Amino acid sequence: MLRSALVSISTCLALAALTTPAWGQDLASVVAKARDQVEGGNFQDALRILATIKNKSLPPQVAVEAGLLETTALLVVQGSEAATTACQKAVTASGFDPEVARDQSPKIRDACRAAAKQVRGGRLAAEGVELTKLEVRPPEVAYQPIRVSAEATKQPSWLKVVARVKSSELESAFDVPLIPSQEGPLLGTLDPSWIRPGSKLKVSLVAQDKFGDLGQPASEATINVPKSEAAIALGTVPKGAKVALDGDHVTPDAGGRIPTTPGKHEVSMTLDDGSYAEADVELRRGLVTRVALAPQAPSPSRVGPWIATGTSVALLVAGGVLLINAESRRSELEEAAARREPGTDLPASDYADLAEIDDERLIFQNVGIGLMAGGGAVAVLATVLWLVPTDGGSASASIRPQLGPGYIGVTGTF
Repeated sequence: MLRSALVSISTCLALAALTTPAWGQDLASVVAKARDQVEGGNFQDALRILATIKNKSLPPQVAVEAGLLETTALLVVQGSEAATTACQKAVTASGFDPEVARDQSPKIRDACRAAAKQVRGGRLAAEGVELTKLEVRPPEVAYQPIRVSAEATKQPSWLKVVARVKSSELESAFDVPLIPSQEGPLLGTLDPSWIRPGSKLKVSLVAQDKFGDLGQPASEATINVPKSEAAIALGTVPKGAKVALDGDHVTPDAGGRIPTTPGKHEVSMTLDDGSYAEADVELRRGLVTRVALAPQAPSPSRVGPWIATGTSVALLVAGGVLLINAESRRSELEEAAARREPGTDLPASDYADLAEIDDERLIFQNVGIGLMAGGGAVAVLATVLWLVPTDGGSASASIRPQLGPGYIGVTGTF
């Protein structure tokens, strides 16, 4: 097994020598000598050779091979802990590849994976990067997109920041990339389909590079998703106001919101003074619909104008009927007065009969004219009542006809 690992290392080293610039050729030859010693089982000699270039600046490929050779030698001479420490050099030189020893023996791979965990976990601190201020805006309803923001003290090109979300309603976690914004913070939005009703979301702030996670999450936040899938927002609700949804009394929360279901609804508000307003609204899943209700005072009573109008119509109709009867009596009187005894010029009708007909005509005429006049007066009053604004008082209105010697009229209160 050790022989196969050494063959792999020698192959990589040979390729590195071919691709290493002239300034690194001597260093590559030193590493080649160390490889020869490892292949021959002279691990102490290999370590002494590698120690001569310990503080040298090696090309990345050469540094990786040197680190793997040192790891192999120390694994035999000092054990796995020393090998893990040695492989940190190879991990760093490879660009923090956690599988830098993927082609080596299982023991070397284990040592280098442990080294990668240590080195990668400290990469942020080593480069002065700190992730802070994780903010997760709780949703007002289920299926509403959730905005996530965070800040990074530095943003090197290799850094990738994600919000890792675990939902109580979903089996697996999912990552949401946080992208630098013009405002400054890193921003991301959780997909609405993940925001299930009544679920509990755990959001972790995770730093990554091209190989995956770098250590443990920087911070975490937990939010509870409401059970309702839609809501109505009324804003500030006046004290004492009664709010109803689809005819049922409801109590909005402190923000004036009413949780409910998607679909068509009727919402109403009644104030202490009787002012009232209502609105029909159609709600969509995952949205909070703003509704502005402006309760208005009840329409003022219009009893007076209606009574005056009805009275004027009644008086005018009655007066018209009486005048028609008066005209009928006049025609009857003229006909009776013109009637003669056969063969003579003597009136055929008695004077008393003619006087009775004429009296009826005068009564119908006078009363009819009076009623018509009264109806006209009341019509004028009704017009005034319709046109003049009312303060909405509750005073009752009434109209009464007045008859007396020589006059006819109406009186009333409004």
